[in-house]
Amino acid sequence: MTLTKQQIESIKQASHQVLEQATQFLQSIVKVDTTNPPGLNYRQIATLIQSHLDPLGYETHLLPVDEHDLDALAPHDPHHHERVNLIARLPSSSSTKTLVTTKNGTKRPKCIHFNGHTDIVPIGDPKTWSFPPLGGQVKDGIMYGRGVSDMKGGLAASVYAVEALKRAGIVVKGTIEQSFCVDEESTGVRNAGAGWLVEQGHVTPETVDGVVITEPLNVENVCLGHRGTIWGEITFHGIASHGATPQRGVNALVHAATFVVRATEEISSKLASVRDDRVIPVEAQGASLTFTVLQSGANTNSVPDLATLRYDRRLVPGETLSEARSQMTSLLSTLSSEIPELKFDHKELYYTEPVWVEEDVELALVWKDAVEGVLERQAGVVCSPGSDDQRFFVRGGIEQTIVYGPGNIRNVHNKDEALSLEDLRKSIAVMAIGICEFLGVE
Repeated sequence: MTLTKQQIESIKQASHQVLEQATQFLQSIVKVDTTNPPGLNYRQIATLIQSHLDPLGYETHLLPVDEHDLDALAPHDPHHHERVNLIARLPSSSSTKTLVTTKNGTKRPKCIHFNGHTDIVPIGDPKTWSFPPLGGQVKDGIMYGRGVSDMKGGLAASVYAVEALKRAGIVVKGTIEQSFCVDEESTGVRNAGAGWLVEQGHVTPETVDGVVITEPLNVENVCLGHRGTIWGEITFHGIASHGATPQRGVNALVHAATFVVRATEEISSKLASVRDDRVIPVEAQGASLTFTVLQSGANTNSVPDLATLRYDRRLVPGETLSEARSQMTSLLSTLSSEIPELKFDHKELYYTEPVWVEEDVELALVWKDAVEGVLERQAGVVCSPGSDDQRFFVRGGIEQTIVYGPGNIRNVHNKDEALSLEDLRKSIAVMAIGICEFLGVE
C-alpha cells in the first residue's frame, strides 16, 4: 500500500469526524423529491449540491440537457421536466502530481471520477412507511427515506471521503471528479444522465482514468459488473369474430398463450442451468425469461384480434444479446411455420449487454485492498442483479469502471428504505483510502 499504517488510522478517525456533516448533507438531499418517473426537481438538487461543493474548493458546472433532445433521451416523461446534471472537479494541490500520458501523447494528472444518480423511484403509498419517506429521519443509527441507499447515500459518501482526507491532512497527487446525474432509474439504451455525459464528452478516457459508481451493493463488496437485459414486446395479430363462431376468426390471445408455454418449455428450461455465482442476491444468479404483461380482448363474446405480450430477459455475464435475441426470434419463426395463421410484430423496448470488468485492473485491486483495510475482511467481488450506469462508462472506453457504495441491495426500492450510518462511515473510509492508493499521496 502507498499509505502508512498511521495514515490509514488517521483516515479512519477522520471518517468518524466527518460523519455528522455527511449525515446532515444526506438529509438535505433526501428531502428534495427527485421522483423518476417523471423526473422532478433535478435543477433544485443539482443547485443544492453545487452550493455545498463550491465552498469545498471544487470547480462546478451545471449541465442542462437541451429540451429538444428529451424525446429521445427521456421518452418516459412527455412533459419534458428539466434535466440538469452536475459535474465537479477538484484539482490536486500537490507539487509532485502523478502524471499519465494520454493517447494523443499529452501528460496530465491522474484522475478518479465518482458518479452517482440523483433520481429516486416513486415512494408508493406513504401510509405504508414507518417514517416520512422524504424526511431522512434517523433512529438508532439508521436513516430512513427514499433514496438513502439508492443512491443519495453514495453521493454523500464520495463527497465526504474527500473531506476525510482533508481532515486527515493527506494530499493526493491527482484530480478528483464527481458527477451527479439524472435518470438512472428510468434506464434507457441512452439517457439524459450518465449516458449523456459520456456522449457529450464530459467524461472520457482522455480525461479520466477510473470511475467509481457509488450504487449500493453492500459496503463489504466491490461490484465489477451487472447483468444484461432485454425488455421486449410481441404483438400477435389475429382476426376478430363473434364468440359464438370462433372458427371464423383467428384468436391472437391463443397464439400469445402458445408462445408463452413454448418459450417456458424450450427457453426457460435451458436458462435454468445458466448461472453466475458472483451475482447478488443469490436469487438473481441465474439467467431468466419472465413474461410480465399480457393485454388482449375487449369483451367476453368476441375473439380477440390483438394480443400484446411483454417480457423481461435477464442475461448473466458470458451471455450475449445476439444469443438471447436468437432464442426468441427462432421460436417465433418455428411457431409461424407450425401455425401459418400466426402473425406477429416484435420490438425491443430496452436492451443492454452484460458488463464485467476484470478483477486484475488497477482500480479493482485498489478497492479490494481498501475494503480489507477498513473492514479487516476480504472484499467480496460481485455482480449487480440489474443494469446501472456502469455500462455507459465502459462502452465509452473507460475500462476501469467499478461500483462501490453504502447500502444493502436487498433494501432498495422498498418501503422504509434505510441506511446504516455506520455503513456510510465505513464507505467514506474505504473511498478515501481508495482515492489515495489510486492517485498516490505526498
